[in-house]
Amino acid sequence: MPRDRHEQGLVFGMSIGDNATLSVLDRLGRYGFVGTDRRRGVATALIERLDIHTAGPEQPVSDLSGGNAQKVVMARALASDPRLLVLVNPTAGVDVKSKESLLARVDTAREDGTAVLVVSDELDDLRRCDRVLVLFHGRVVAEHPAGWRDHELIASIEGVDHG
Repeated sequence: MPRDRHEQGLVFGMSIGDNATLSVLDRLGRYGFVGTDRRRGVATALIERLDIHTAGPEQPVSDLSGGNAQKVVMARALASDPRLLVLVNPTAGVDVKSKESLLARVDTAREDGTAVLVVSDELDDLRRCDRVLVLFHGRVVAEHPAGWRDHELIASIEGVDHG
């Protein structure tokens, strides 16, 4: 999932269903032709799986709230059942309810065996991580195992050494 859903994550001239299934078009048809019913079925399943509040897969993605738009980006990322899911600021600019929904879906993907790499400056995005690495100019300057305390992580981010 890219950092900026508006610039890099969504195609605003397309529907929710089209956006959600972009990563799996090769699975939806043969010889470059996408089966409409198959695409609609996969899109509907993704909409339900991610709890996207919409009138249906044909609704323009531009009609969605920030949280639901981010869920469409997540749906596309998960559609191909990836072995690795890379998330860059996955909950930036979304409401609390959408944030919890997105993070719960990340938990489910991880439980299903998907490796998850989260790049974020939001502490809530990092709380579910097995470990957090703090980088400065491309170098790891601190490592925190699961269960870290906010003040410890923030101190590492700000370059304060508690050694």
